[in-house]
Amino acid sequence: MNDVIKICGIAIVGVIAVGIMRGLKNDFAGYVSIATGTILFGWALAAAYPLIEYVKTITEGNVFSPYTETVLKALGIAIVSESAADICRDFGETAIASKVEFAAKSVILLLAMPVVMNLLKLAFGVME
Repeated sequence: MNDVIKICGIAIVGVIAVGIMRGLKNDFAGYVSIATGTILFGWALAAAYPLIEYVKTITEGNVFSPYTETVLKALGIAIVSESAADICRDFGETAIASKVEFAAKSVILLLAMPVVMNLLKLAFGVME
């Protein structure tokens, strides 16, 4: 609970700082926004690390282990690319943001191909 209050406090201070910077020196507002986002992103990663380790421990050594690893990698790619796309949008570069999101989706699909192939082999094996 205290972490959420701290995160919200950092976000509110960051938003106020961005608003002040836009009024005084608009050039620096984007940098303040990036700094605030980076702090919040780092905090979120630190908070998620124990959860990821817990999921790895649960699935380690069973048949779901490769699938869990793939899902965790895809989740990481999605989170990082979404953050990068949001930063691009903050600077008004929506075209670059959409390309970042498209590239991430392509990488996630490529990452998922072995899982899809295993599922197809299983389905064809059941049909025979």
